[in-house]
Amino acid sequence: MSEPLRTFIAVPLPESVRDSAAEALADARVALGERARWTPAENLHLTLKFLGDVDRDQLPKLIQRLQAKLAGVAVFEAALGGLGAFPNAREASVLWLGVTTGLSDLAKLARKVDAASKVVGVAREKRPFRAHLTLARLRTPERVDVERMKAPEEVPFRVEQVILYESRLSPDGARHVPLAHLPLGVDDEDRAIDFAPEM
Repeated sequence: MSEPLRTFIAVPLPESVRDSAAEALADARVALGERARWTPAENLHLTLKFLGDVDRDQLPKLIQRLQAKLAGVAVFEAALGGLGAFPNAREASVLWLGVTTGLSDLAKLARKVDAASKVVGVAREKRPFRAHLTLARLRTPERVDVERMKAPEEVPFRVEQVILYESRLSPDGARHVPLAHLPLGVDDEDRAIDFAPEM
């Protein structure tokens, strides 16, 4: 067996959207400070599925299946907005930024990614997909008054690709390395996959 890689599949965000989300991060930091672990702006993305450890030699098979599942999926528009917490604001463990536009399209995309991931032995999701951007993870659950926090201005963006990432953990936090870019809006036979895993 080859080296396992800690992987996930996500929709990347354009810089303008990350900048807007960073405003929400800055405002929430004032309220929560060091009681939370904050997502670095460069790591902000819309996760479709966390895969966990996948053997490196299984990645081409996964990418091929993703390619087939995403064939013909059209580019669509999305937008972020509205703050919330999991499991709820009274005992929050995760602070998130929601999605206001493109929810059904993102859910459809997540279902296709979920189905494709089965090819490398990753179990199907049992819970319904809830599109969100994780801003912070609280060190211990607590009440968070999300209503008083400033939500960022909505910045519409086009969802044009899905990326397979490796999450490399270190004492300084996670670094997300793109392994494969899978564009939307093209037919299977015309799809060009950018697959160049960093060693």
